[in-house]
Amino acid sequence: MKFEKTLKIVTLNDIDIISKYLRLYPSENCDFNICNLICWGMYYKLEYAIVMDRLVLFNPYYSYLLFPIGEYFTAKELMELNQCCKEIHNNVEIMVVPEDYIDKTIGLDEYFEIINDEDWNDYVYLTDKLINLSGKKLAKKKNLISQFKREYPDYHIKSIDESDFKEILDFSYKWKEIQNREDDYLDIEFIAIENIIKNWRYLPAEGIKIYVNNKIVSYAIFSPQTEDMYTVHFEKFNPMIKGSAQLVNQETAQYLKDKAKYINREQDIGDLGIRQAKRSYQPEKMVKYYRLKLKK
Repeated sequence: MKFEKTLKIVTLNDIDIISKYLRLYPSENCDFNICNLICWGMYYKLEYAIVMDRLVLFNPYYSYLLFPIGEYFTAKELMELNQCCKEIHNNVEIMVVPEDYIDKTIGLDEYFEIINDEDWNDYVYLTDKLINLSGKKLAKKKNLISQFKREYPDYHIKSIDESDFKEILDFSYKWKEIQNREDDYLDIEFIAIENIIKNWRYLPAEGIKIYVNNKIVSYAIFSPQTEDMYTVHFEKFNPMIKGSAQLVNQETAQYLKDKAKYINREQDIGDLGIRQAKRSYQPEKMVKYYRLKLKK
């Protein structure tokens, strides 16, 4: 199996072909989302090739293959694909492997070490639950939203469009500064936000902004994942305004209530603060993140 000579860097011109594969073979994992593949992929210089009618995506920055999109390869075919890639890049692993592929594929453990990386599991919630916030475990969040509404009764919401480029970036930069920590991930995330806003007209992205006294206090950017799921890619809020984080979460769900049964809020990337926050919303399910490492 050979494909390295056909690999090409993903550009906006490739949105249609990648989106076609994502529609034909939908995944609940947020990595298989055209907005994520473009806005993060531009930074990582993501590459792709069509191999035996499967879409193969390769990240040269981290030297990993995304699990091929299409009819499942056999374990041996997947091993050969991995070996082929190792000829041009060392230590290549296959990422975002579906759980049902792990369960159903005969002989997979003959070739691969199978690893579940919990830091990259996706958190998925019922949209209605994020709106209603029913039950004792979510009462605190509901109270924070009530406090916000009492304090700022004239707050209002607007949809995001490409004219909001500067406002969103300025707010994101201020949020990043408030974090007051050196973090490569935050730096790259800022670039990804810039990429999604710059290319808004080409992507199926949507979003909302919340204002208090005509100043933005929070925003969320999201897009379709499957027929009944949306993924929230970016969500930022002013930590000095109590309840702004909880409100944008609820208002996003309210915006999506007629579009999606489920909302994917992506991963916690191993950050304990993010993990606690995402678990506190009582996820309906987790989309597990598996990777495959060739056995020697």
